[in-house]
Amino acid sequence: MERKQKIIQIYAVVICVIAVITILITLSSLVSSYIDKSDPLAVTIYSNSNQASLASFENFKMDILKSTQKDQAYIPDNKTIQKMYDEAKSAKIKMVEHRANRDITVSAIIMVIALILLASHFWLIKKMKIVEVQK
Repeated sequence: MERKQKIIQIYAVVICVIAVITILITLSSLVSSYIDKSDPLAVTIYSNSNQASLASFENFKMDILKSTQKDQAYIPDNKTIQKMYDEAKSAKIKMVEHRANRDITVSAIIMVIALILLASHFWLIKKMKIVEVQK
């Protein structure tokens, strides 16, 4: 009987350690997602290296003009480039915010599950110690 209690205690301690590690990892993911959400244009992880720079309109314009060839029939004017810049900027912000919201939601769910496991197994450890003291 005592061997069974030791196995249960070891199991509970292992689950608590795993839950704490999971909480730390998801906390890191939550912080990273909140930082990404606060400044979506600074996020470079989702960017294509062939994309024009969205740092400023002037950078975007230079990248667009560099990508056009001199003998090309159509070279966009400033108004068109400004519209392209605004649309590209809006699309990037929406994409980063969507991914950040998704990561925040998933991390929060995992953290809640880990907290429930931690609390329930911590309670199990306390219960086993109370039983052990009574003997």
